Order: sequence, then C-alpha cells, then structure tokens
Amino acid sequence: MINYVAYRKFVSLKNGKRMMFRFLHEDDRENLVQLFQEAPEEDTRFLKQDVKNRKLIDFWVSNINYQKVLPLVAVNLEDNRLVADATLHRGKHAAKHIAEVRIFVCRAFRNLGLGSLMLKELIDLALKEGLHWLKAEIIADHKKVLKAFRNLGFEARASLDDFFIRKDGVTHDVVLMLRPVLKRDEAEF
Repeated sequence: MINYVAYRKFVSLKNGKRMMFRFLHEDDRENLVQLFQEAPEEDTRFLKQDVKNRKLIDFWVSNINYQKVLPLVAVNLEDNRLVADATLHRGKHAAKHIAEVRIFVCRAFRNLGLGSLMLKELIDLALKEGLHWLKAEIIADHKKVLKAFRNLGFEARASLDDFFIRKDGVTHDVVLMLRPVLKRDEAEF
C-alpha cells in the first residue's frame, strides 16, 4: 500500500529541469485552478470535464479520495507550481481491477518527456495498488499521444467513431487503449 501523504518522486526532464511527483492535496487548490485557467482553450477542449470551472476544481480538491481517483501532480521545483496532472480513475464493482488514465501537461512543459514520465509512474502506482488493467481513451488525431502510450505497453483495442463531442458540438473518433498491469500468470483469480 502506498503512503499517499509521504509519497514523493524526483525526476529530470529532457531540458534538465527538475520535477517532483506527489499526490494532490487540499493546499493545491489555487495552484490547480491556475494550471487549468492559464491553459488555452485548444489545450483543454479534449478533456472529459470542464477544468476551467472553478467549482469543479473546488469539488475535486475538497473531496479527495485516493481510493476512487489517484491524482498525481508534477511540481516544478524552480517555482513550486503545478505543471501537470495525471490521474487513475478506478473502476467500480466488476471493473474494480481497472483504472482509466488521464494526463494533462501545461504547454510550456510538453515535448520534454514529462507526460511519459508521469504515465510510467501511474503504471508503477497501478501495480502497487493491485490493479490489473489500465485503459485510456485518446483522440484518434493525437498521433504523438497514441505513440507515447504504445511505447509504454498500451495497445489499441477499438476505434470508436464520433465517440467524443466537444462543447461546440464537433465530434472526434477515439482510440480505446488497454495495458495489462500484471502479467496474466501473476494475476490471481
């Protein structure tokens, strides 16, 4: 079991900047609001929820439950600001062994390996949490994201036409990707 309060991991990006991974906590409210408020609309339009809505962020931070959603954040050690958010959304009931992966990296820290480092960490955390599968729903046009997930063991299992609809009504195809956390012979049923 993970000690959610004490957990810290330090990583370096391709440009040498140092980041700290830790779990979201209540003191992060303003920092998380700032992360999403500063993001341009084109960076948030493909997220499942309206992260520009302050009430939504307030709700998330006021109702942290690591058994439902495991929220990992990346903190830039130069200025102590949140620059990325990655989550494992745990399934319920018959899907309690599965978690959905969601990752958001602010524009200034993209293409530096941060998203991949966070995804690797989520995979390690999923193993420690006893999860069997990780899933991700990725917009089919986001080729770099699809490649990054494939490079870390995710496989495309379905292509879903017009599965995602933006606020403006435009639909996009989605690729459903899955990755086993445990090898089949390690899983106990």
